[in-house]
Amino acid sequence: MNVRSGRVSHVADGFAWVVVDRQSGCGRCDESGGCGRACERVAATYVIPVDTPLLPGDMVEVAVSSGAPLMAALLSYGVALLALFSGVGGAVLLAGTSDTVVACGALAGLILALLWLRGSGSCDRLIPSVRLLSGRPDLSRS
Repeated sequence: MNVRSGRVSHVADGFAWVVVDRQSGCGRCDESGGCGRACERVAATYVIPVDTPLLPGDMVEVAVSSGAPLMAALLSYGVALLALFSGVGGAVLLAGTSDTVVACGALAGLILALLWLRGSGSCDRLIPSVRLLSGRPDLSRS
């Protein structure tokens, strides 16, 4: 589980914009022999669906399962590529090898991949979870 802390910058319609300081990929960005990008100082903003009430300024912990980035890449690129080739193959077997048939088969495969990815629940487990770190001041004790 990859966990990063961040600050909520905006909340609307069940989504929270969370600003997270990026950490270096190489760990030696500024050193000689490192990547030289100094990427650990760059903040990134992620839009994450939330079901807990958050306010701008809240400190949160964003957790992503370890296999989520690889699975997201495989689902988005792998399924699309497989569907593209399957669509082309099916179209060629059914209607011949003209350019129009191949293009229509490729388009049909990509549309089917899009519909399958949108309709399947396989993407739900890839969504990061958000946990509130800092408590807000209790205004009822005034």
